[in-house]
Amino acid sequence: MRVLFVEPPDPPGFVSFRHSHGGYGEFCVSSRLRIPTLDLFHCAAFLREGGVDASVLDSALLGHSPRACVAEIARRRPALVAFRTASGSCLSDLKTAALLRRSWDAPVVFFGPHAAAETERLLASPGVDAVASGEPYEAFLRMARQDGFAGIAGVRFRDPDGGLAGDGSSPRLKDLDSLPVPRWDEVPFQRYSYVTAQTSWGCPRTCSYCPYRITQGSRWRTRSAASVVREFQALRDRYGLRYVELRDPEFACGRERTLRLCRALRDAGTPILWGCETGLDTLDPELLAAMAGAGCIRLKFGVDTLNPETLRRTGRRALAPAEVRRRVEQIRRSGMLTYAFYMIGLPGETTRSTLDLIEFSLDLGTHIASFSAATPFAGTALARDARAFGRYETLDPLHLTSCVPSMRNETMDAAEIGRLYRLAKSRWKERSPASSPR
Repeated sequence: MRVLFVEPPDPPGFVSFRHSHGGYGEFCVSSRLRIPTLDLFHCAAFLREGGVDASVLDSALLGHSPRACVAEIARRRPALVAFRTASGSCLSDLKTAALLRRSWDAPVVFFGPHAAAETERLLASPGVDAVASGEPYEAFLRMARQDGFAGIAGVRFRDPDGGLAGDGSSPRLKDLDSLPVPRWDEVPFQRYSYVTAQTSWGCPRTCSYCPYRITQGSRWRTRSAASVVREFQALRDRYGLRYVELRDPEFACGRERTLRLCRALRDAGTPILWGCETGLDTLDPELLAAMAGAGCIRLKFGVDTLNPETLRRTGRRALAPAEVRRRVEQIRRSGMLTYAFYMIGLPGETTRSTLDLIEFSLDLGTHIASFSAATPFAGTALARDARAFGRYETLDPLHLTSCVPSMRNETMDAAEIGRLYRLAKSRWKERSPASSPR
């Protein structure tokens, strides 16, 4: 069986980042970046390892319209089509799938965290035959080896009578080292801003607004150092790459494992430079020195908010502003670029506290600052509270993006959150040399 994994076209007016926010995705009105959705490539590589003819079509990267995407799918003649959908693109993806149904007769499976959260609505669409939940590598392998979807863990579908059938579980891959190195050369990967890899999954933190705990689980799961070294060497030797961005939700969650991995990379001659994301509270000078020595040149971290009430209500561990400054300075001294995340519109935030946060971000002077509107992604406590207190301000929960406010909090409506979001972006664009990276 020939299986095609598809990144559908960008939704009209947006640039898609389906990998972001735990796989729920982020959709920007404009961006110069183009970043791959890693699980597409992992799925295709996993199936090829199992002897299946599997490949990737990234229609967003290629700038396809829905009709061009459908034409390319039909040209490749797959027996099974897997659409990687996300919160901000789901409505657009459903339209593309419906268009495909009129042009090519092959089962269409939607997957990704948002598909799992909206299974019933997706299966009501005439263009969708099944939804795969969790980490669907083994599920897709079974789909390629049998007729139909019955008996496959994590796969829901409509039975002949129109009822919902199948297994509603959310399976996890037991052996992360079994994920092969993606075949980046099956797409024009040079068009990506950078390629990505992942060395660990899951996050034990309890932040009410973060979807990683929902989509990857609360248990931190890791690949072996040897498998990571092999992938880094392949990226260098096979594809000539000099940099990779790690998609781990919490790279330095386990200090000893992080030190072991950094030693292994250093002993292998630091095959490739890399960047990662982790909590500021996981870092110390020894760990930073080990990471820098292993090739880490960019470190992302969440500041998110400084409001004590918001920190308490969202379950996020508090670091005092002075401690944030101290740890960011440690990162700078290690020679890494600094990249901070901030959230606007979380519970407890006010216009005044948000203005203070923007000023703090400018004074902190990281190389990059990324602002997001608080977004009630499915399954998070933030989403449950938004629904319980009637705080949604969106036309459709199938079109959520952190670049366009979709909820209000106790003191700010979506319009005010949007105004502050745009103000933060413009202040950073216009920042003076005094607030530029030091």
